[in-house]
Amino acid sequence: RPKDEVMGHDLVAEFISPDYRDSVKAVLDNALNGIVTANFEFPLYTKKGERVEVLLNATTRRDGNGNVSGVVGVGQDITERKAAEKQSETIANDLTKLIDTANAPIFGIDTEGLVNEWNQKAVEITGFGKEEVMGRNLVQEFISAEFKDSVAAVLNNA
Repeated sequence: RPKDEVMGHDLVAEFISPDYRDSVKAVLDNALNGIVTANFEFPLYTKKGERVEVLLNATTRRDGNGNVSGVVGVGQDITERKAAEKQSETIANDLTKLIDTANAPIFGIDTEGLVNEWNQKAVEITGFGKEEVMGRNLVQEFISAEFKDSVAAVLNNA
């Protein structure tokens, strides 16, 4: 909005959605009391009613004598970043569901060879529940002695 449309208006009451008014007011009150707030996220609604995600940093504003004269707030539009985070989370959840419901055993190990993924088909085939295998060494604890070396070699070259 143009400056002349917002100057002199109550920021919290007029421009902040009702469910965030208390928390935004607390941030501003803290700034008036000398408490800096960094990286506070909240939605702001535009004149057209569009939601904008904002990252706010607020600090005390002082006059030449050091007296509190207001709050300086610096906001950044993080709408695109929040949308990308949500999309990444959705993709990760979809991938997790796909792995867990695959009709083939799927397992994962970290760089130390410790199990960090074990899908439902792996549970069905081995009889070991996911909770039982997580964090345990796949080759040393679950591969038969005759195949330990060859499986370890394959995994080390993966």
